[in-house]
Amino acid sequence: MTDPARIATPLLAVATAVLVALLAPLVLFNPWFVSLLQQRAESAMLLGASQAQLDAATGTILAHLWLGGNFLIRLTPDGAPLLDAFERSHMVDVSGLVRLLGVVTVVAAVVAILAGRILRGRPTAIGGALLAGAGIVGVVAVVVAVVFAVAFDAAFLAFHELFFRQGTYLFGPESNLIRLFPERFWYEASLTAGIFIVASALAVSVAGWRLVRQHVP
Repeated sequence: MTDPARIATPLLAVATAVLVALLAPLVLFNPWFVSLLQQRAESAMLLGASQAQLDAATGTILAHLWLGGNFLIRLTPDGAPLLDAFERSHMVDVSGLVRLLGVVTVVAAVVAILAGRILRGRPTAIGGALLAGAGIVGVVAVVVAVVFAVAFDAAFLAFHELFFRQGTYLFGPESNLIRLFPERFWYEASLTAGIFIVASALAVSVAGWRLVRQHVP
């Protein structure tokens, strides 16, 4: 009969990698962090709006992003739609990706909990799985962060080419979507997400290393 630990250990490693890679970036999709980056990128000025109007519109955008919606948003009750049909279509695609990643993260958390229960009493197996999952993601995150830091435009375009349909994500400087989330916004968001991922990977790796070290004869 197959030892359940032989299946649980790699499952825990994979679940750990997914959680380290996705949890921190997804948490950053919140009104407070987004508003902070928009203020630094001067999005309100670019739109000719007040910060209060921008925060209200962005809060609705984030709600649609997480819960699904048509992104038909106005800065003022009687104003024109903030985003045109092409921009709204792209945001619907983004919403689908974010919600999919949210589901993947929840599933990974459930798998990690179940695998941890199976491996209860085997700290070296748990530690090894944590080290493997977090270590691989940490190294990859450092490489990706360096690429984004030195070649942001190319890396950002490659990300969109990977996850979205061709021709659905290119907007000119007159686009309100670009004014809402300018290049500086995405540059700082990407670096922040990378820092959080590396920090999370380091913390989990240390926890895994301590488990292995404390229980190896």
